[in-house]
Amino acid sequence: MRPRGLLGDVRLGRALTRAARAAAVAYPDRAVALVEAAGGPGAKIRGPHVTEAARAGDPLAVELFRELGTWLGAGIADLAAIVDPELVVVGGGVASAGDLLLEPARESFRRNLTARGFRGELTIEQAELGNEAGMVGAADLARH
Repeated sequence: MRPRGLLGDVRLGRALTRAARAAAVAYPDRAVALVEAAGGPGAKIRGPHVTEAARAGDPLAVELFRELGTWLGAGIADLAAIVDPELVVVGGGVASAGDLLLEPARESFRRNLTARGFRGELTIEQAELGNEAGMVGAADLARH
């Protein structure tokens, strides 16, 4: 069983994969790089394929990350309004995309945060342990 964090089991990678597959069906002429990265039709597209295409500059893949980051930032802003953390660490496989995901999330966070003048600035960072961050955290918690 996967460890669940404060937000529950947030699966950004699955959301990215679903959006990419839907885009490949809706916009086949714009999804050529995604389909090529996956080596086949839209159903074969996975998160790493979207990351690969976005890093190569594919406009659709970059747009998919921008949209996901926008939703992530808005969610973090809602969370920050309730618990006021100083740091949010984004982990999992999709976080390996780095600033492709995190820059839109930071922009969206700044736009959506309420009462900005009354709270410190939150930092949004990429997990150093990547996709293993949750498991390492759960093991450390169990150790204590």
